[in-house]
Formats: sequence, structure tokens, C-alpha cells
Amino acid sequence: MNRHPSTDTPAEQLLPAEWSTTRYDDDVLAVRGQIMRRRFAGKPVVFFGSSSFRYWHRMAEDLGSLEIANLGFGGATAESGLRYCDSLLGLVEPGCILLYFGENDIANDGLDARTAFEALERLVDRLRDRFGPVPIHRLSIKHSPARWIYAGEFDAFNAILQRSCAKDDPGGYVDVGSCLIGRNGRPMGRYYEADGVHLNASGYTLWASVIAGILKNAGA
Repeated sequence: MNRHPSTDTPAEQLLPAEWSTTRYDDDVLAVRGQIMRRRFAGKPVVFFGSSSFRYWHRMAEDLGSLEIANLGFGGATAESGLRYCDSLLGLVEPGCILLYFGENDIANDGLDARTAFEALERLVDRLRDRFGPVPIHRLSIKHSPARWIYAGEFDAFNAILQRSCAKDDPGGYVDVGSCLIGRNGRPMGRYYEADGVHLNASGYTLWASVIAGILKNAGA
């Protein structure tokens, strides 16, 4: 059973003192609080990434497993993931890790595909140093109606990521974008919330169908 720090400690004290308040801190503290109240029977499957994970409120139900730790936080980029990975992943002993980064790196922070990929690789290196041979799966960036302007960079990022994971063991590349694309080559709006960026329940059902095999292999 995974052990967590005592919940008697104020949440604010759980973040290193040198970290000043940022746009992510409130969400990260909320995620920490949720995970600290959990107890896992074994090593959970850890989802670490942006609001595409954070807003997946029925993740456990959709994936048919309670052994899931959703560590997604709003607006996350690979750089912010690197900053908070010890604070968040230090709460669990993962059986495997799924990462979703790159979309905000390009759309919000203005990185190109190569720079966004290099940031993600730095995060993966940190996780490898900490968790050793635990499988780390990198999810592709999804296209969305509101971010179609970035389609070229998203495709370039996914291509680089897929090539880098071709011989990756353990873990690898997971295509969670193709299932959302229609016959016209554009993202199907019926799978997205009104903002045109985040998935709705139907979109997450598609993701669950893709990710279910990973959980099965992880024994979750």
C-alpha cells in the first residue's frame, strides 16, 4: 500500500519554500490534497499532464480501474511538469506513467515542435532517474477545433515523439489523436466541449478505448 505524507501538514508547506506563487500552484495543491486522501492497494497507473487529464473526471470509471492517480493540472507544460514532478509524483509509487504534455507548450507558450519535445525529454529523464524501469508512455498531442491553427506544429511534435519512442523500452508512444479526426482530416467537434479545446465525455470514452490496453498490460 502506498504511503503519503501526513495530511496534518498544511498543504502550503508541502511545496519547496523557494517556489513563488505561480499560475499553477493552486491547482497543484488541490491535486496533492486529492491524492493524499487516497490509498492504493498496489502501484497505481499515474496520469501526469495538463487539463486534458485534469478534466477527465470519470477517468477511473471510464478505464474500469480504481488504481489510477490523476496528477494532471490545468495549463501544464513539460517545463512546469518538471518543476512539480517531485511534489506530485513523490506521493505515489507508480506502476506505470502516462504523460500528456506538448499542447500547451506550443499553443500557449509559443514553443516550436522540437523545443517542446526537448522539454518533454528533460521531464522523462527526471522520471527515469527517480523511478528507473517503470514504463513511461507519451501520449500524442490531440488536435482540437480551437487550436487547428497549430496543426502543423502538433503534427511535427507527434512525429518527433513517435520516432523517439519507436525503440523505447519500457513504455512508448500512444496515439490518442487519430480517433478524434473525421474523414475530412479535421477534429470532430462532437467530441469536444464548447471551448473547442477540451474533450467531453464522448471524447474521453474514445481515449479510454485506446488507453485500456496499457492499463491491462500494467495489471491495473
